[in-house]
Amino acid sequence: PFAALFAGRAARRISAERRMLPAVWAATLLLCGCAETSTVRLSGEEAYVPRHAEGYSIYATEGASTVIEIRNPWQGGDSVRTQLFVSRGNELPPEGFDGVTVAAPVQRAVCFSSTHVAFLDALDATDAIRGVSGAEYISNEKVREHYREGDIRDVGYDTNVNYELLASLRPDIVFIYGVGGENTAVTDKFRELHIPFIYIGEYMETTPLGKAEWLVPFGELTDRREEAAALFTDIETRYDSLRMRAAAFAERPSVMLNAPYRDVWFVPGDRSYMVRLIEDAGGRYIFAGEESSVSRPISGEAAYLAARQADVWLNPNQAGNIGELKTQNPKFTDIRCVEQRRVYNCTRRKTPGGGSDFWESGALHADRVLRDIILCLHPEAAVPDEEGMYYFERLE
Repeated sequence: PFAALFAGRAARRISAERRMLPAVWAATLLLCGCAETSTVRLSGEEAYVPRHAEGYSIYATEGASTVIEIRNPWQGGDSVRTQLFVSRGNELPPEGFDGVTVAAPVQRAVCFSSTHVAFLDALDATDAIRGVSGAEYISNEKVREHYREGDIRDVGYDTNVNYELLASLRPDIVFIYGVGGENTAVTDKFRELHIPFIYIGEYMETTPLGKAEWLVPFGELTDRREEAAALFTDIETRYDSLRMRAAAFAERPSVMLNAPYRDVWFVPGDRSYMVRLIEDAGGRYIFAGEESSVSRPISGEAAYLAARQADVWLNPNQAGNIGELKTQNPKFTDIRCVEQRRVYNCTRRKTPGGGSDFWESGALHADRVLRDIILCLHPEAAVPDEEGMYYFERLE
C-alpha cells in the first residue's frame, strides 16, 4: 500500500499503444451466458466530465455501455493511455477495441491500494471486495472483519503477489496502481492468467478534489455513477466552503512538512497535493519555490535552517511525540514550532500493522482533511469541530 509509493523502481516510459487484455477474451466473457449480444460504437460524447481530476475520462457509447480511459497513471507516464470497456446488457466493445472489457456491475474485486477500499466503501460496495494487498494496512473495519473471517484474502504485493490465490478469487476486476512505470512483472502475469485490471491514478492528481473525484470511475464500474457524482459534489461543496472561510483569515502561518529519512529531507513541490491543502487552509508553505508536483531531496541542514522559521510542522514521518522528534535530531529542540507544541501528525487513525486512514479514506474525504489542517494552522478557527480533528493529532 502506501509504503510502496516510496519503493525504488526504474522510471520507464512506455508507448501509448494499449497493451491490455485482448478483446477476444472480453467477448468470451460476455458470450458465455448465451444471451443475445450486440456490438456498440462510441457516441463521441462524455458520459461524465471530471471537474477536477485529470487522469481519466468516461465516454458514452450508442448503447448502455461506457468506456473509461485512464491517462498518465504514473510519474513519467504522460503518453500512456489505457481503456476499459464497461459492458451492460451483453454489449460488445467497438470494432478494433484493444482494451479490457468488464461487465457491470462488478461483483468480485481485488484492491491493491487501501484507497481503492475507501472508494468502494463510500459506495456501499465493500461486499464486492474479495482480496486486498497488505491487509494489515487496511483501516476500514468492515474489510478488516471480512478478512478475519476469511471472506477477504491477502494476495500479497509487488514481487510477492500470490497469483494462484488471486486467480482462485475469480475477480471481475483488479484495481492496481503504478509508481515509476508499468509494473510489467505483475501486469504480464495478469494477462497470462486472463485477469482483468485497471490502473487507478488518483495519487497522481495534484489537488485534493482531483483525488476525491476518482470516486466516479468506481461508481461507473459498480453501476452507481450518479450516486458517486452526488457524493463527490457534496465533498466539493463542503471543501469549497471551508476554503473560502480560510481565505478570510488575516494570519497565514508558515508550514513545514515531513522529516528527515536517512539524513535526507524530502519536500514536495509547489504543485503537490499537500501544498495545495496548506494554501487552501490559509497557510504558507515554507519550502516554496519549486514549480513541480514531485518531491525533491534537500539537505538536513538546509531544512533545519528553514524549519526554524516555521510556525507549524505537519507530518513529521512516524514520530508519535515530541520526545521522538528530539531523539531523531537534538537540533529540533529549539525549533519554534516544537517549543510551542505546534507539531501535528496524521496518525490519529492508525492500524495495529502501521496503516493510516489518512492515506486511505483521506484520499476521498478532501473536506475532512482540509478541516483538520485548518484546525492545525488556525486552532481558533470557527469551523465545526465538535469531535476534534479526524486524521491529525497534536504531538505532546
